[in-house]
Amino acid sequence: MGSFRIILLTYSLLVAIGGDTYGQDKAVNTVNDSLQHFMSESKKFRAAFKIRKSLDYAIKTIDLAHQLNNDNYKYRGHYMMASNYQVVHDFKNMEFHGNEALKYARKTKDTIAIVYSLNVLGGVYSDGYEDLAKSIKYFNESLAIAEKLKDQSKKMAPILNIGWAYVDQKKYDLAFPYLNQAQNIIENHPGEVSIIAINDIKYLFGKYYAHKNNYEKANKLFDEVIQLAEEKEIYSILSNTYKAKSDTFEKMGHKDSAFYTVKKHLYYRDHLLDEEKLRQIETAKVNYSLNEFKREIENSKKEEEYLAKIERGNLIIIISSISLVLLVGSVFFFYLGYRSKQKLNVTLQQKNKELVEAKLEAEKLTNVKSQFISTVSHELRTPLYGVVGITTLLLEDNDILAKHKKLLNSLKFSGDYLLDLINKVLKISKIESNKEELAKTPTNLALLSQNLLHSFEYQAKNKNNKLVLDIQKELPEVVNIDSLKLSEILINLIGNSSKFTENGTIWLRVKVKSIEKDTTIIRYEVEDSGVGIPDDKKEFVFEKFSQVGREVNKSEGTGLGLSIVKNLLDIMGSQIHLDSKEGRGTKFYFDLELEVIDENDDNQLDIDNTNTAQSYRRILVAEDNKINQIVTKNLLNLIGYDCIIVENGFNALQMVKKEDFDLILMDLNMPYLNGIEATKRIREFDQETPIIALTASELSEVKGECLAIGMNDIINKPLNKNDLRNIITKNLQY
Repeated sequence: MGSFRIILLTYSLLVAIGGDTYGQDKAVNTVNDSLQHFMSESKKFRAAFKIRKSLDYAIKTIDLAHQLNNDNYKYRGHYMMASNYQVVHDFKNMEFHGNEALKYARKTKDTIAIVYSLNVLGGVYSDGYEDLAKSIKYFNESLAIAEKLKDQSKKMAPILNIGWAYVDQKKYDLAFPYLNQAQNIIENHPGEVSIIAINDIKYLFGKYYAHKNNYEKANKLFDEVIQLAEEKEIYSILSNTYKAKSDTFEKMGHKDSAFYTVKKHLYYRDHLLDEEKLRQIETAKVNYSLNEFKREIENSKKEEEYLAKIERGNLIIIISSISLVLLVGSVFFFYLGYRSKQKLNVTLQQKNKELVEAKLEAEKLTNVKSQFISTVSHELRTPLYGVVGITTLLLEDNDILAKHKKLLNSLKFSGDYLLDLINKVLKISKIESNKEELAKTPTNLALLSQNLLHSFEYQAKNKNNKLVLDIQKELPEVVNIDSLKLSEILINLIGNSSKFTENGTIWLRVKVKSIEKDTTIIRYEVEDSGVGIPDDKKEFVFEKFSQVGREVNKSEGTGLGLSIVKNLLDIMGSQIHLDSKEGRGTKFYFDLELEVIDENDDNQLDIDNTNTAQSYRRILVAEDNKINQIVTKNLLNLIGYDCIIVENGFNALQMVKKEDFDLILMDLNMPYLNGIEATKRIREFDQETPIIALTASELSEVKGECLAIGMNDIINKPLNKNDLRNIITKNLQY
């Protein structure tokens, strides 16, 4: 019955959001004209049940009202949003916009607006959540405020809704006093109450009298409701009233009338929702057929009892003839019902087929998007490797001029920023494609946290920020965790704080909330003394591409970092929390339940180890890109290794057959023979030499295949000196 009560909200719209009208062809010259125009269009499309268009104009109203700081139109816009969401039964959004409407109504101190906003929230709990007590609470609060108004007609909406809520719950005696109050308002204030509201009263009284078995009076009221609804073409009223009238005829035993009116109900229901129409038709047909079948069984039993008592002869022939006629009629009736059901089944099967096809198409488009992003990111990373790598090498040159060094630092910063953007877009794509999985390794959290914070020292120095690491002494030395995902989370959070903090402090805290023998709960906190986040922006900061507009820093980035943090923590079974005051800084924190690893475990820790003694080593590099060859060779020379360069996997295979190498750096994408195939062939005769994959692809997409064919490790391009040194040192230890 909740869908019928949409009419009550509709009838009150002109009062609740103002009666301004705006012609379609009238010029919009000022911002106030624009507000009126948007609201008028939203109401127009809402009345025509064109919900999407109505929502678009309501959103435009809210956006412009926020720009103008116009609380009145903020209220109107949110009220329209709530009205539209009621139509599609999205009660969660209806509740949100109802609360927003109430907030701005109270700001404007508009008593009537407050009355109608409370009315909306009452409708949420009666129609959506079916919580009668809470809905009546809102309606009574609305009524108490309306009773203080001089214009008593304003009490109509809450009184009607209270009555309606009780009728929905079949508590007709509780509803009756409110229906009488509404009727008195109509009689005492002629011309001030909407004709639609008057029609609603008739409908509710009709339901009441039908319950009291006064079918004649109920049907008379229903006929009056139908007459007006047909004139106004209000299909929801027609659908529900015919349904109520059909129920009345069925109670009266008027089978034909009941069937006729239920058909009218289904006909008008078809104008609203196609799927609902199919469901209602099928339900009505099946129920009617079942009732008819039961009646036939009862009739047959009565006929058998009667046949046992009467004399045989001509009377038996007459009764048999009657039975035969009834049987033929029944078969014909069931045949018609069967045909109707078959048609409905065909329609439903077609709808299901369309849904499956749409789902497959959506999955196909998602896969195409993911593949496109992965391919483009790979193609962008390859030239970036050259840019960032050569810039890094030039910065290592002590003879470079200071002015050139400044330019190179700017170039490297831009390259790193672009690479970070590519990584974030790729990460979002992976998360949306459900390709992110946990890969836990034994990890020293203290050392990992120290290294991560240390990597931000350059940014901190440029902004005159102080970095503070605070680790609780009870922290276990080694835990089992996906260290890569934890690193991504902390890098995004610290980077966010660095972006919005100048001449301040950034804290990274690692706290122990609880610890047992095998498990511990760790809390990570990233806090800054920066500009903070406004209260009205907090709920949006974790959305993709959200830029909260912290005005101190205009370079807001892509708005992907915090969205990635939220999604990665979801995968890790945790949640991100925010505590911020504008002008006083921001704190992000999250908790992780982790497995504690025995400190005597021989498993390798996922931490940097750069102190291993290094002797002369010879490395083979398989890389087809000329720029990347130069960068890789110079990086290896800087960290103390000699290398030989080959341009493809085939040459790498031949070189390994002829000479001995301590380690191989193998690019995955090369002509003639790619890195995967080359590694497979090398492992046929050499299982000892460590092979490290070089790739510009996302690591998680290729790591499994690389390790499966015999590669020892994998590293992303563009390379940097420290990462390259660490991975080589780690693999040369064995």
